[in-house]
Amino acid sequence: MKRPISALATLALLTGCATPTPAAAPTASAPAAIQVTNCGAVYTYDTAPQRIVTSSTVATEVVLALGLKDRLAGTVAAGDIMREYAADLTGVEVISESAFPPPSKEVVYSAAPDLVVSGYPDDYGPKALGDRAVLRKEGVNSHLLSASCPGATATVEQTYEDLRALGRVFGVQDRAEQLVAALRTEVDAVTPAAPALRVFDYAGGKDKPLTSGANTLAFDLFRRAGGENIFPETKEFGQVSWEELVKRDPQVIVVEDQAFEPADEAIAWMRSHAPIKDVTAVKENRFVVIPVNDLQPGLRSGRALRALAEGFAR
Repeated sequence: MKRPISALATLALLTGCATPTPAAAPTASAPAAIQVTNCGAVYTYDTAPQRIVTSSTVATEVVLALGLKDRLAGTVAAGDIMREYAADLTGVEVISESAFPPPSKEVVYSAAPDLVVSGYPDDYGPKALGDRAVLRKEGVNSHLLSASCPGATATVEQTYEDLRALGRVFGVQDRAEQLVAALRTEVDAVTPAAPALRVFDYAGGKDKPLTSGANTLAFDLFRRAGGENIFPETKEFGQVSWEELVKRDPQVIVVEDQAFEPADEAIAWMRSHAPIKDVTAVKENRFVVIPVNDLQPGLRSGRALRALAEGFAR
């Protein structure tokens, strides 16, 4: 008795007795490049950067908070770091003791970065790192904390975007979302002073004081804390006159505490400056001191808002 021909044998006979060839195993595809839009330009990361240099303190804090200490090849102004991140800087090369003036391209490149992260637009100026497109051609990507992008109107929310963007680049999205949630909670917990107060931001200068304008993060922070900047027509930072300040009569003066003009010295000088002796803030001794970096983009916005709101409410 003949055996029945199996279906497989039948198929082999119908196809010229050919034996089926096993399907090739799928090949693993390379990870997709990450694209990040920053200050209106698209930056592509084929792989996560291995050597980061931060050219401002606020940028260093963002990188450390994302858990990227092992990628940090160089930093600046280590003494200005927030206390909670100070220990993480142990062993990290400090390429410049000060962030002002910003480090030169030669100094930054001495740490062989493949990514530079900064919080100040001047870091990409002609006397510092120079044009970001040139850096990219030289194999160095760059990121500027978005609230410092030239021409942009700064808000606290842009820090959330920076955390998420860098989180994608380094594959630490969960860590980034935790930081966003924590910072948002801090920011949203602040109750603004009411009614709103007329506020002047003193950023230094005796002949013509420097002040922040409507496009700066300081402007957004003052608004959230219950203050109205008396020079909204100034867009970035600009000089104004003491005479005009007297006319607009601020109820509070925010004093930016910085190395070249410490806040206590600035306040003592303003109290002694006869042309402004009748300004409400001076007469009532209503000065609010804020470290200069607390008014910059980054992780300090929550504590800056608390200090501002408490100072405005006094």
